[in-house]
Amino acid sequence: MVKIDGAKVRAIREQKGLTQLYVATVVEVTTDTVSRWENKRYPTIKKENGLKLAEALEVDLSDILDITEVEESAGNDDPAAEKEPLRVASPSPPAAAPAASAWYGKPGHLGLLILIIAVIATIWAGLHYLAPGPALSRTTVTRIVSPHFIPGRPLPVFLKITSSSPESASIILKEEVPPGSTLTASAPPSSGTQGGTIKWLTKVTGSQLFYYTITTDPSFSGTLSFSGSIRDGNDSQETEVDGSSSSSVGLHHWADTDGDNRISDEEILEVYDLVANDSPSPLDLDLLEEIWLGEGYLWHADQQQFSIIE
Repeated sequence: MVKIDGAKVRAIREQKGLTQLYVATVVEVTTDTVSRWENKRYPTIKKENGLKLAEALEVDLSDILDITEVEESAGNDDPAAEKEPLRVASPSPPAAAPAASAWYGKPGHLGLLILIIAVIATIWAGLHYLAPGPALSRTTVTRIVSPHFIPGRPLPVFLKITSSSPESASIILKEEVPPGSTLTASAPPSSGTQGGTIKWLTKVTGSQLFYYTITTDPSFSGTLSFSGSIRDGNDSQETEVDGSSSSSVGLHHWADTDGDNRISDEEILEVYDLVANDSPSPLDLDLLEEIWLGEGYLWHADQQQFSIIE
């Protein structure tokens, strides 16, 4: 067990712009527990949780410990000691000066000593500053979205997350819902939305796929623009999401990326590489397979439906 300083925990968390929800997710406790830690209602916690808490706050465990100690009285209870007269020791004779014949007193030897120390200091500095340090883990995101979409039909936006850490990494992922569109689903479910921003607070290991679907009004025309960012526990700043950043209104299915009115083997494989067939999906994969099995398809805007060419 370790004793933590709740005031320090709160101050460090607020200074770094972290929420109690984020800290609770990393430590794997509830937000109520984090609140009780900060309010000193639970001043003593398991050392394992203390280490996780320090990791979430990006500090050492010693930085959040309560190091206040009660000093014990140094009084002496022996009454005889109080009556013992003070004895003053006789002054010691002054120490003899070093012999003038010592080696460091000889001409030239002091300069040699200084030179040796300078060489050692130079070698140490070179090894200390030039040696490569341990590589920090980094989490990146690539957005994959079709270059075109049919207004009124769901458009999926895929976010491929890659973490260089062999262990699970805590992340905050944000995506802006493009103006003129509405969020209809997300997988995995998002932590919530705020002012048109989709947010995920979770942990990832290796490569994982997130995606969400949006729709527009059938009368929408123009281009949708996408933007987002990610931050992990090893990075103090947000990193912009890479990859596709726009999609324009068209007359082709979103999986028909080359716009030739058919779903080729390569195109359907690209979709199934992203979305596992046995997992729940907000995408209409049955329709996608029917179009792929046919010779082609046509979109009828007046009827708002596809017809498959057999």
